[in-house]
Amino acid sequence: MAEKRKISLVLADVDGTLVTEEKVLTKRAQNAVSALQSAGIRFAITSGRPPLGMAMLFDALKLDTPIAGFNGGLFVEPDLTILEQKTVPADVAPQAIELMRQHGLDTWVYSGNDWLITKIDALHVAREAWTVKFEPKVVANVAEHLQQVAGARRAARVDR
Repeated sequence: MAEKRKISLVLADVDGTLVTEEKVLTKRAQNAVSALQSAGIRFAITSGRPPLGMAMLFDALKLDTPIAGFNGGLFVEPDLTILEQKTVPADVAPQAIELMRQHGLDTWVYSGNDWLITKIDALHVAREAWTVKFEPKVVANVAEHLQQVAGARRAARVDR
């Protein structure tokens, strides 16, 4: 007879799985997570988003498990204490930023729980802020903030 295995953890992606296209956590999703927890099954979330961009879900889902942001590049506790992070090597980050700039792209840097940009009105900043539900920090030059870079993204073409 086959051995029965008990499910002990369910891991879910955020966008398109847990929240709607409008970035809303539905009551149905909350009830499903609550039912799992009531059955003794732990629940955790992961996303390509930064962990702070998932923070609005922590209390609503009563999370007590680590959260995986940046597709597993940064693991945090529900209070955003960093548990582990996989960062871009210090010699690679400046090269990546320079390459993006050579191609006319604005660059955003995620470092720990911070989202760093150079222009608040750059293309896609407002959309990203709406998605992740927090505002970026504006800095003069993201290349001066490359300690513990969790991710660098090409945001949009820079005005020429």
